[in-house]
Amino acid sequence: MNPDLSVVDRTFFASRRNILVLGYGISGKSLYTFLKSEGHNVLVHDDNIPDIPDKADLDNLNQFDIIVKSPSIPFMSHNGHPIVRRAVLSNIPVISTFDAFVLHNPDARIIGITGTNGKSTTTALTYHIMKDAGIDVQMGGNIGIPYFTLPKSYIYLFELSSYELASSKHLKLEVGCLLNIEPDHLSFHGNFENYRNAKRRILDASQTKIISFEDKWSIGNYGGTDNVLTVSSEYQTQAAVYVCEHSLMVGTKNLILDLSGLLNLMGQHNYQNIGFAYTICRHFGIPNHIISKGVKTFHPLPHRLNIVKKIGDILFINDSKATNPESAARALATFVGYKIYWLVGGRSKKTDAMSAIARYLGSVQKIFLFGEATDEFQQMFVGIKTTVDCQTLATALHAAYNEARKESGPSVVLLSPMCASFDQFDDFEHRGNTFVEIVMKLEENAESGNHEN
Repeated sequence: MNPDLSVVDRTFFASRRNILVLGYGISGKSLYTFLKSEGHNVLVHDDNIPDIPDKADLDNLNQFDIIVKSPSIPFMSHNGHPIVRRAVLSNIPVISTFDAFVLHNPDARIIGITGTNGKSTTTALTYHIMKDAGIDVQMGGNIGIPYFTLPKSYIYLFELSSYELASSKHLKLEVGCLLNIEPDHLSFHGNFENYRNAKRRILDASQTKIISFEDKWSIGNYGGTDNVLTVSSEYQTQAAVYVCEHSLMVGTKNLILDLSGLLNLMGQHNYQNIGFAYTICRHFGIPNHIISKGVKTFHPLPHRLNIVKKIGDILFINDSKATNPESAARALATFVGYKIYWLVGGRSKKTDAMSAIARYLGSVQKIFLFGEATDEFQQMFVGIKTTVDCQTLATALHAAYNEARKESGPSVVLLSPMCASFDQFDDFEHRGNTFVEIVMKLEENAESGNHEN
């Protein structure tokens, strides 16, 4: 829906302009403060926040030379925000917060990381290693730190969401990483093709592209082309970097890092994250021994396969960030060999969950359901696995613990809900923190009574 902005160059913000900031969340506030400090005439609109500075009168949209929108503001033909639709009809440019950053920092060296799963961990791990190596780098974007809050830097490392990528017209990156693509955020993008096209834009805009050898779509479209590096979390020696029997390898004999016993980065999916971080860091000349040290000393992000507590042989794992079936499948794969008591629920993503998780269900003993998607998942697991209708996360956790205590040997009470959290919680952090609080209060005995299906 946006007009062609190809004429916009580094002089775009040179003169003082009348700017509308659309959306006053974290990124909008940061952008507003920066633009005001630069002397621009800035007004603000937000549908949900009444108490905002310089509130815009939108009767005359033509007062604005440009509109800068927050990432989550929809702009496509099927869901475009009314202000975006009016701007398009009036030929007023609508750009993203990332566009605004690039236009204000045309010479910045930018690393961009995206993917359906793993992008936050890969971004944080890469940042940790680069800082350890003494590189002047700042981290931000979708990981929670707005672009315009960051201090000036030599290199910027950004986690980029599909929302931001889809609406950005001035993508310019030195390195772009696409970890994986699975169906997600389809209500925003309209369909999987639009979502996938949003993700691919990071590669099209990058000088050096890094993709997964296991992602068939990425390999089919970018494999074997110039400036493309591949990472394999499986034993694929054709990849630039690959994992063989818990070892990170380059070439046929070059062992970089023994991954076995890494409790901070468990599972095959984290092996992929490590492989991408390694490849980025080598691009910037960081020696292998510093990368290896950084991997070992990295503290994992919250709510991503975090070990909360161990009671006897029972591990309690917080993977609240697993908001889709593919990420939940990665969690199940991590604990193959354990008896898994799986906590599932929230607001369904309405995707084909079974195709993602079916191969990993062998270790699952029972599934404890809570939240809005309970009926949907009860029907899905009929004849496959026993489900327990728990309604709330607290009830599900206590019921799972009671069941796990009846068995001997290693077991896991796993919160990997494969759903969004917005039915009962503010966000996945709220859900994960609630899980942690309950687990930390658990004693050696607990009781719960629920209806099994």
